[in-house]
Amino acid sequence: MNETILEKTLLKIMKHLDAKLVLPIEHQLWSEKDIAKYFNYSEDYTKKNIISNPYFPPSRQLPTSKDGERTVSRWKAKDVIDFGMAFDKKTLQYH
Repeated sequence: MNETILEKTLLKIMKHLDAKLVLPIEHQLWSEKDIAKYFNYSEDYTKKNIISNPYFPPSRQLPTSKDGERTVSRWKAKDVIDFGMAFDKKTLQYH
């Protein structure tokens, strides 16, 4: 009986993993929510104190309407990670 429960659980996990598109980090675009999760801050704090930093990488404005008048901001994940990693105590430098 325990084997059946374990098999069902594993099948659910595998199905869940298969449903998610896994892209290499170089090709991921992150939202404000993703960035907040990465830095382990609230979305509000991230927006006010991280994304507003003058050295934070620029966003890409992706159209959300047919005419392109409405957009949503997305950031290259690699750029966000590089920004975060730039604050090493030894080499405080952002490229």
